[in-house]
Amino acid sequence: MSDLKLLTERLIENKKAEVQEKIKEAEAEKAQLLEESARNLAEEKAKQISLIDSRLARKFEQDKHTLQINKRNQLLSEKQKMLKIVFSKAEEQMNQWTDTEFQQFLLSVLKQHKGSESIELIVGQYSVDKVSNDWINKVAKEEVNIQLSTETISKKNGFILKKTGIEYNYLFDELVKDIKGQLVSSVSKQLFD
Repeated sequence: MSDLKLLTERLIENKKAEVQEKIKEAEAEKAQLLEESARNLAEEKAKQISLIDSRLARKFEQDKHTLQINKRNQLLSEKQKMLKIVFSKAEEQMNQWTDTEFQQFLLSVLKQHKGSESIELIVGQYSVDKVSNDWINKVAKEEVNIQLSTETISKKNGFILKKTGIEYNYLFDELVKDIKGQLVSSVSKQLFD
């Protein structure tokens, strides 16, 4: 019986050793799974952080680009307002010409039409007082054959010359509008550079 007892004790010890070995293997597997899970979580966290960073970077770039566009548009709008003011002031100054300044301008235009058979002068409503038949007869007729029309152009400054069916428009608002296209770039450079 002592052999049986010894054999039973050895079997129990072997089983205990086997169980202990299985426990060690299970703990090692558990540790490996925990380590692998921690590594996977760390990788996923890094991916998520990277994804969030790239989204934030894209959003930042979009916002930065939007701000730059808004700033450029606002600057452009301010420049356009300034240019409009400049050209409005130019027209305003022309509208305030004295009789002498208006007549000098008219005379310089008439000299460009020297040698023409007959020219009809139609004056804007606000410029009627700046040219008289007397001035036409004394000064302008020395340059060209010109007749002052009784017709006026409503609510305008300046004049129109009619020559052989062709109208030459020297109304101040139209002159400024025509010259504006030619001068915008040079005026912009002087104002904003």
